Amino acid sequence: MVNLSEVTFAYDQDIVIQNLTLTIDRGSFTAVIGPNGAGKSTVLKLIAGLLTPRTGTVMVSGQDVRTARLGGLIGYVPQNYGKNVCGFPATVEEVVRLGTIAGQHDRHFSQSAVNHIVNHMLELVGCQGIRKKRIGDLSGGQQQRVMVARALAGNPELLLLDEPTSGVDYEASEKIYELLGQLNQNLDVTVIMVSHDIEKATHWADKVACINRGLCFFGDSQEFNLNHIQSRHLWFYNG
Repeated sequence: MVNLSEVTFAYDQDIVIQNLTLTIDRGSFTAVIGPNGAGKSTVLKLIAGLLTPRTGTVMVSGQDVRTARLGGLIGYVPQNYGKNVCGFPATVEEVVRLGTIAGQHDRHFSQSAVNHIVNHMLELVGCQGIRKKRIGDLSGGQQQRVMVARALAGNPELLLLDEPTSGVDYEASEKIYELLGQLNQNLDVTVIMVSHDIEKATHWADKVACINRGLCFFGDSQEFNLNHIQSRHLWFYNG
């Protein structure tokens, strides 16, 4: 589904990612973990086509990442995006409706089709009962679920999420992880999620990618042993 080959990226002269090669299978659920400043969010933005690597290539579903993004193959939920739109005078269903635009690059949705998509997405994330509420009036957990619904409204094959449980309470974070697991298993959506919560992330994800400018570890979550990684790669956690 995703292939990064010898990718290097820098903000001005500050190299954040160097010679990163990573292949993520279709239908998998991958947790991206690592210390602050390790480049996790940068990797997600590279896969989303929001950043261009200095060297190397990024492919999604066999296509150049920007082509894949324009084709509606990628859904992206930035960190704390719900909080950033709190002042936006839009209802939940209006926010989700905006997500259908991502799926219209090669086809046109009728109004009835858009309504059906919005209804289905709200039901999928458990937000149909708050569809008329303003996005700014929701809790952090509700906002995140709405943003997931918005990202899914374009019918993507790949869902990217940057710290989806950041700033939400324990119960809400559990519901978000459970939702992502269901989307991955029931809809066959490939999920890549950046997270600082190693325990929960490795519980729900089937793959783990440890990033610190490069790739420190990539494999099955069952094979990921925190004590092993700490003992052999202390520099990974200390930056």
